Amino acid sequence: MSMKQGHPGRGQVDLWYVPLDDFGADEQAACLRLLSPPERERHDAFKSESARLQHLAARGLIRTTLSGYRDIAPEHWRFGANRYGRPFIDDSLGIDDLHFSLSHTHGLVACAVAAIAEIGVDVEPRDRDAGLDELAAAVLSPRERLRFEAMNGQARRDFFFTSWTLKEAYVKARGMGLALPMKSVVLDLEALPPLAHFTDPIEDDPSRWAFRSLHLASGHIAGIATAVPGGKPEIVPRRTRAINPPARR
Repeated sequence: MSMKQGHPGRGQVDLWYVPLDDFGADEQAACLRLLSPPERERHDAFKSESARLQHLAARGLIRTTLSGYRDIAPEHWRFGANRYGRPFIDDSLGIDDLHFSLSHTHGLVACAVAAIAEIGVDVEPRDRDAGLDELAAAVLSPRERLRFEAMNGQARRDFFFTSWTLKEAYVKARGMGLALPMKSVVLDLEALPPLAHFTDPIEDDPSRWAFRSLHLASGHIAGIATAVPGGKPEIVPRRTRAINPPARR
């Protein structure tokens, strides 16, 4: 198939996502054929079927999605990772104006693609309830915790998962993962779009960052954080398939 070469426009973030109830046996087999030897080794090592499928769909999604932006076959993409484990396009491919962030959770994989280096995405299901109190103690700042504890039902879950996905997206965008404490990212979700400030030990300028939260039709919340010039990213959600994303429009 002929691939269209290009990249997202200035300030645009393409959010590709695949509900895993669409991820059938034929697509799984096709994705498996794309894996590099290290990816195949990791795939084979998973004991959990859910984790194995998430990994397989995520690797298929990133390979076929990136091929929609550059004339490189899906199986020919090469990736590296920084010391915190964040993946990136290998320097040997000579691509310095295309960046991505991956996320997967129960029932969904997602990939954000942008021409912006500092880009992060995280996705979580909206219907999870068990264990939120324990997670809140590790994720939410004291002020956020007070709001969380005053809520109940779906509003409580949505507040938590909106906060969690935006914070996780930020630490991914910084390329440092959980080396940055999420409790030090303090969000104002009443502002539209959400605003943030940082407390010790995070030293960063919040004016560099734009945060966006989306409710996806799959029943998941997606959080995106990006240091986009001008602070006004355009988020373009694109439901697709793991092995053969449609041509961009």
